[in-house]
Amino acid sequence: MTLRRKPVALVLKDAGAIMLFGLFKRKQKQPQFTPENQLLLTELEKFRIRYRGQGPHDDMAVDAVVQEVSRGLQNDNKYANDLIVKGGWSVPDAAHMIISEYASAEIMTGQLHIYRGVLSDKGKAYLKLFKACSSKLMASGRLTEKEAVEGIREFDDEIATLG
Repeated sequence: MTLRRKPVALVLKDAGAIMLFGLFKRKQKQPQFTPENQLLLTELEKFRIRYRGQGPHDDMAVDAVVQEVSRGLQNDNKYANDLIVKGGWSVPDAAHMIISEYASAEIMTGQLHIYRGVLSDKGKAYLKLFKACSSKLMASGRLTEKEAVEGIREFDDEIATLG
């Protein structure tokens, strides 16, 4: 009894068909989020839902900021861990701080100004978001009233020079 072998070219062709359909393709692992990262992403989404309903520009601003911040956190698992575990921040405080930092950075680019010192409607919505998060940080005790008022005043002065 002799075994008949397929020609080598035919075997390779069959293997190519299998690879073509992806049967042996390696599956990419889903990113593993730390518990802190998951908590922070959830808190950002909660903030977005609670903040909405204040007007179309405010809704667009909070949606854009939360989306960009969430994307950044998904790419950097260590940031949430460093902030919450090592830094001692509560999850809501961390979410408010991150949102306010991102909103202020966007305003400081000068792209949200109509002309020098005057914000567009989108810029005003980002400023309102910054102030809302600063007041949340003040209410939780992370910022004193003096620090919050002084920080907002300095920020308003910087806005007046940009654009």
